[in-house]
Amino acid sequence: MRIQDILAVLLIGGFVVAAILAGQRQEDRPSPLVDRVPEWDVPVIPPERIWVDPDTAMEFIWVDGGCFEMGCGPWTSSCYDDEYPVHQVCLDGFWMGRFPVTQGQWLQVAGENPSHFAFGGDYPVESISWHDARGFVQSLNARGGEEVFHLPTEAQWEYACRSGGKPEKYSGGKDVEPFAWHRGNSGFSTQPVGSRRPNGLGIYDMSGNVFEWVRDEYVEDAYQRHGVHNPLMETPLGLTYDRYLPLLEKYVGVTLRRVIRGGSWQHPPVSVRCSHRLGLQAGARRNTVGVRLILELPWQPDFPSPEPAR
Repeated sequence: MRIQDILAVLLIGGFVVAAILAGQRQEDRPSPLVDRVPEWDVPVIPPERIWVDPDTAMEFIWVDGGCFEMGCGPWTSSCYDDEYPVHQVCLDGFWMGRFPVTQGQWLQVAGENPSHFAFGGDYPVESISWHDARGFVQSLNARGGEEVFHLPTEAQWEYACRSGGKPEKYSGGKDVEPFAWHRGNSGFSTQPVGSRRPNGLGIYDMSGNVFEWVRDEYVEDAYQRHGVHNPLMETPLGLTYDRYLPLLEKYVGVTLRRVIRGGSWQHPPVSVRCSHRLGLQAGARRNTVGVRLILELPWQPDFPSPEPAR
């Protein structure tokens, strides 16, 4: 065999091996080295404002209800058409997950870890569809027989991301680096939850690391349709789709888009802004997309509320 033929075979073989490795889960490789700051100044959260699920250890922070201006306002920039118009939204209080759902928590409930970057239990779960996320919620609720766990609405998500509706570009402030894992600092991988600075409510990773599914159906002009109080974008098609999901997906191939928020390790800072929104097919699984839950208990905590956001 000629030397040129040998080199060609080696080169082609190298490409094949590289392609195989690229498609494999990353559990057999260490997480890439990045600049992680081990300690931040964390807001002091009174213990009565934290609820911990006794089975999964998921932490939830109480978010006082209030009104805020949702969308692309003067506090941000580089917005897209679906982030307009800015409009007033008023929300009841709710418990928001302090972190994205982790691989360890997902494994405990679902019995398997679907994540591409399977580096450890404290990394965010990803490679899950919207239907997977809803199934996870249903499994949690089945334990106690009450529907207390939910996907957040898009309005709840943005309100919590902006530290209770404050004029913040990123979740915690105007500078991206302290608060978010993004394309420029992530090492092109997810990172452990809570390893960047929290926002003003003590909530982590709402900018960057992984996108998060929310409850709403994606409609480009949703902000022109929102009601003021606790808005949720759910069209008649969406309600029908959820009811007849197995038949529609099997025989018609219909795939509805749901909203994802927050940006990811793979995306630039413009995509990890609090107001940035995208629609993704509900059945899609991406290693950039995970989930965060809210908790709606039949009672509300009894403690004084702080001053509303200005």
